[in-house]
Amino acid sequence: MRAALVFLSVLFVGLAFGSPAPQDSVDGHEWDIGVDENGNMRLVSYRNPYLLDDERPSRREFEPERDVRFLLYTPANAETPDVLRNGDIGSIMGSHFNNSHPTRMVIHGWFGSPNSEINRLVRSALFFVGNFNVIFVDWSVGALDEFYPNSRQLVYAVGAAASNMLDYLELYGGLRKHEVVVVGHSLGAHVAGNVGKWQSGLLDTIIGLDPALPFFAGNAPDRIMATDARYVEIIHTNGGVLGFLDPLGHADFYPNLGRIQPGCGADVGGGCAHGRAVHFYVESILSRHGFVGQQCQSFQNIRDGLCNPTGVSSRMSGEPPNAAGAPEGIFFVQTANAFPFAAGC
Repeated sequence: MRAALVFLSVLFVGLAFGSPAPQDSVDGHEWDIGVDENGNMRLVSYRNPYLLDDERPSRREFEPERDVRFLLYTPANAETPDVLRNGDIGSIMGSHFNNSHPTRMVIHGWFGSPNSEINRLVRSALFFVGNFNVIFVDWSVGALDEFYPNSRQLVYAVGAAASNMLDYLELYGGLRKHEVVVVGHSLGAHVAGNVGKWQSGLLDTIIGLDPALPFFAGNAPDRIMATDARYVEIIHTNGGVLGFLDPLGHADFYPNLGRIQPGCGADVGGGCAHGRAVHFYVESILSRHGFVGQQCQSFQNIRDGLCNPTGVSSRMSGEPPNAAGAPEGIFFVQTANAFPFAAGC
């Protein structure tokens, strides 16, 4: 366990969420401060069309099958990924994909890229504990758009492309779908849900890390939901601001009641709390004891800022993660305010 703690200490060095100073607003335009998946503040417009001085540079139309990249990492190529291509059998046969190892599909959020924490930290943690195929879904061509609604509207299409990749790997690479876990952060959590939708809800486990709230009002059909897999787990860390507070899965975990996170300070914009879901997930993979959630009587408990325990407990995430048959409901998790976050690690 000491080795795991040292390893995690190295991973988290320098990961404090920097927040550049906001720029001045532009007269006549509806500007706001948005926070990307890395906790960085951005001056964004939510108005459609997004205009600056009545002009906007044209951009290439996003085509999921062309623009979404699937980067395969394994212990044999932990830093230099193979690029898997749907319809290109050579990209499968010439890769390090090993169908005897479980597969984890990892998906970034708005303004994410292969350099995102969720890629670097999750794959490093997984390789520390075992042999995995880690497929990172790089949809940065669509995610690197300061007009957030453009990126938001792509989650269904990106999920379809990722689902097609799983089908192709099953057909030509011997992928065992019952060993696939899909994990996504923020907008990537909704992409993960849509992967499950395209798989007819038959995947075993999907984990949504603080699924993005903006522009997912009500029961948006392309948001992550319990029917997306046999077991859908949600970790809420900035509920009501950047992430959903309402329960979305079979099991919804609310670390520190799910709105703000201790150790984040003033956390203007919520970026630190929003990103903390990734840190909790990574630590859950490596921690000996992990995060234990206490089931609450109802979601109203979370709204009221308390948890009336039922006596049922469940581990949050971890490796292997929960699957169908695990306890369901609303779970409160108490964490420390700094790494290691899990009590008893």
